[in-house]
Amino acid sequence: MPNFEQLFAHSSDYILLMLETWYIVIPISAFLIFAAKHVEKVSVSLFGFLLGGFVLFPVLVDRFEAFRQWISTSEVNQYIAFFVISVLCAIVLYVLFRVFIFLVGFLATMGMVYYVVDFVVKRFELLANMNQFVQENWFMILLAVSAGCGIIGGLLATNRSSSVVAVLSLLAGSAALSVEIVGWSYLFATQDKQKVSELFSKPAALAVFIVITAVLFVAGLYFNFSRGKKRQENKPQ
Repeated sequence: MPNFEQLFAHSSDYILLMLETWYIVIPISAFLIFAAKHVEKVSVSLFGFLLGGFVLFPVLVDRFEAFRQWISTSEVNQYIAFFVISVLCAIVLYVLFRVFIFLVGFLATMGMVYYVVDFVVKRFELLANMNQFVQENWFMILLAVSAGCGIIGGLLATNRSSSVVAVLSLLAGSAALSVEIVGWSYLFATQDKQKVSELFSKPAALAVFIVITAVLFVAGLYFNFSRGKKRQENKPQ
């Protein structure tokens, strides 16, 4: 296990942070890919743990000087801060995961409807053919329609929370594991840790990352959904 000082030193560098904590990222990512649909709330908790440790923790270190100074005084403080923040995020998502799913469905649907309708109206200049009231209040009307569709999308997402959580978990796990595969492969080949953080800005590395993520995602979809359906079909009546 690497010294936590390394993790703290690279807290503002997400790639190095994930590579330094491979012993956490790889098991969680594997679980999210291959068991997301079967253990819904555990998947949500692990997803929250990743968000807390690898998104919120670096942001707090980067943005708050007092917090950075406190954890820099002791390696114990660094361990405590990292794991407490991760566990708290896991608990919050575990408790509020249905609210989280509703918000994801609401925001995704609302955003899609808003931008698609706005694009079509502007592209074909439809607003000029509408009455004065609609023209004067178009933004509020579009916002209300988008919000209404967003509520429907959020409710549908909540009803299908198991599938939604599985897909989100698969995506997060696939991306995280892909970072580990690409990052460590490059590190073993070059032995140059300083250049690892710049790796994903290169088109070739980014393409490899996307391909590996897609392959892992498809494999996870098959393992969680198609395989389960085949087992049910093969069960004796």
